[in-house]
Amino acid sequence: MIVDDIPHVASLDQAISFHPWSLAMFQEELTLGSYCRVAVATTDGIEGYLLARLLWDEWHLLAVGVAPEKRGLGLARTLMTDWLNHTLTTPSRTAFLEVGTSNRAAEHLYLSLGFIPIGRRKNYYSGPLGNEDAIVMARPIQRIGSLHDTPQNPTSIPF
Repeated sequence: MIVDDIPHVASLDQAISFHPWSLAMFQEELTLGSYCRVAVATTDGIEGYLLARLLWDEWHLLAVGVAPEKRGLGLARTLMTDWLNHTLTTPSRTAFLEVGTSNRAAEHLYLSLGFIPIGRRKNYYSGPLGNEDAIVMARPIQRIGSLHDTPQNPTSIPF
């Protein structure tokens, strides 16, 4: 992601999020050196994005989004795989994320990438139908065969 992408990413986030980020929030992550990627940048805008931050030896997925008309085409998987491949090049041990309990598609994607549920945050998200819990998920950062493989028997996470 480059500075010129930020208005397009923010516009997409505004369209798909109940609590969209501000331009300043996206700019701050870019300035901080967070991992910021876009899936496809076209003259029509951005089709997807992912932001994550390394804190000590832990990666935290901050935001991921795909334009509604582009969902189901593998863009989120591509963004996640790119990020997970990048984590292998850093001094990190674990990747974390939260996903709303109603977001079954995202939860399925994260499970398929080797994330396991490790907890729950009550009323973490708010939306048009009220508050919703978040499932906290984690994945060890390790290379297992192909970079597209998931960790074998991911039943525990190194903390």
